[in-house]
Amino acid sequence: MEAAQSSSGREKAVLTIEQQELLLQQRLESTHFVVSKQSREQIIQGHIDKALKADNQRQHAASPALYANSVYRDFYIYDAYSRLFVDNDFDGFYQTFSVTFDADVSGAYVNETANVFAELYLSRNGGPWEHYYTTDIFTIFGDATDDDYEVLTTLESGYTTDHYDVLIDLYEVGYGDIVATVSSNDFDSLYALPLESRYWDEEYIEIETEHGGTMSQWGILALLILGLTRRYLTCRQPH
Repeated sequence: MEAAQSSSGREKAVLTIEQQELLLQQRLESTHFVVSKQSREQIIQGHIDKALKADNQRQHAASPALYANSVYRDFYIYDAYSRLFVDNDFDGFYQTFSVTFDADVSGAYVNETANVFAELYLSRNGGPWEHYYTTDIFTIFGDATDDDYEVLTTLESGYTTDHYDVLIDLYEVGYGDIVATVSSNDFDSLYALPLESRYWDEEYIEIETEHGGTMSQWGILALLILGLTRRYLTCRQPH
């Protein structure tokens, strides 16, 4: 993908056709872009409560867990970075951006696999973490480098023009606890993203004006009026 450097030094990228189609589909579905403004604490507690409820149901039903893996495994996020895409008014703040991360797992087997999902948060200018996206469930394979996950987002509303940090919490399906987390404290590319809602990013329209050797319509009209006035005065002079 071709990319150019923005004025802030952060990578500015060009949307591929596939990414444009994805954004259009997401906008039509309007499922992931409802601004919940839930805090990180609320999301974490929600996952804990859900896991406890599922565990109680399994105990009452005397059935094994459908997803939970009893073997202890280590999870970590090896890499994470962001890219900036759409800035219609060229003010240096973007409505569309992506966060890509590579999650890994290690355990008893060489080619360990795990089903996971992630919760993503934004922090405005060092403020509290607010939830903005939940990924689908996806599978990671050991320390493979080709199983990274990209979240492409357009901020529709609710985000004032400012700098935002990113935090990623990784969960294993079937468990309520976070298995790995990274943020702007771990990767510079997740720090101080210049973002704003699409509402604030109106398309810039340049109005071309002609200079030197040409004359505007108002100038031509003024000369025409002046010419007619002189002709009228000439006609009124006595012969």
